[in-house]
Amino acid sequence: MAEKYLIHSEESDVALEFERDADGVRVRKEGADTWKRAHLDRVGDSGLFLLMLDDEPTELYLERRRGGAIVTVGRHIFDYTVERWRPALAQRDRRKEAKAGAHRIQAPMTGSIVEVLCKEGDQVAAGDVVLIIESMKMNNEMRAPADGTITDLSVKAGDRVTAGKVLLVVQAKQNGE
Repeated sequence: MAEKYLIHSEESDVALEFERDADGVRVRKEGADTWKRAHLDRVGDSGLFLLMLDDEPTELYLERRRGGAIVTVGRHIFDYTVERWRPALAQRDRRKEAKAGAHRIQAPMTGSIVEVLCKEGDQVAAGDVVLIIESMKMNNEMRAPADGTITDLSVKAGDRVTAGKVLLVVQAKQNGE
């Protein structure tokens, strides 16, 4: 039976499933159809590790800390917290976010930001196109999910993004605003 963990970073939250079998460990993103074989080996006494995903090697530096890790891959540094996935927590977080009126717009796929049609502080209406992301030579419009104000805009035209990255937040208008 698979175990689920929530991986939190500044850019996104991802639920990963891990499963042990006779051949080792398999991993997949929650909801994905395919599993990848995963193996992590420490290289010497340093913080250098070799991560093998389906026989594809990646060198990374791993600095463990309480509740997570700081991972360095090449020149990229990722600060993660990890917790066991529990449905009650996920539902509570969604309810809290909806109540607060914060709607996170996440990249639905890996791609490039073609155009940003808003800036922080802009007022938008539900359905307004706020940015365009290109993936596999197709432009995809990202629309505001509710009437509100743009906050936490974290991308600009030309940025490369991965699936799940939070691109911006729409702070929905509360009743009476």
